[in-house]
Amino acid sequence: MADLQFQLTDEIWQDLVTLEGAPISAIVVWDQSMLDEALDEPPTPANRPFVDIDLYLANQVKLELYGASITIDEESDPIIGLNAIGETLARHARNGAVIDEVASGPEEMLVLILANDQNESLLVAVSAWMEDTWETLPEDAI
Repeated sequence: MADLQFQLTDEIWQDLVTLEGAPISAIVVWDQSMLDEALDEPPTPANRPFVDIDLYLANQVKLELYGASITIDEESDPIIGLNAIGETLARHARNGAVIDEVASGPEEMLVLILANDQNESLLVAVSAWMEDTWETLPEDAI
């Protein structure tokens, strides 16, 4: 996993900022997270505060996001529960989601701001990520 990134450096930010405005073609939410391995007791689906997500962008870029927490804004607590997170992302995607902004959070953490046609935003704070490409969309995508 040489391409796994943990901090948003200036060089990586310059690469990722080119994705601003990219429409999201599909989202896959995983029921387990890479962060689960570091915990003594992984969270249950009902109390899960973070997930691993694959974002399939219209420009054939796939962002694999690990340990992502989702909030409505900077003041809100993270959305809790696998179903609640999945439903929130699905609703957002159905309304024309795009990567609105690439930002940096605490300790140079990657934060993606997703926007949609309904003028709604989601903040996705990411513990680690990888960038890849895709050719076909997965069947289980939302």
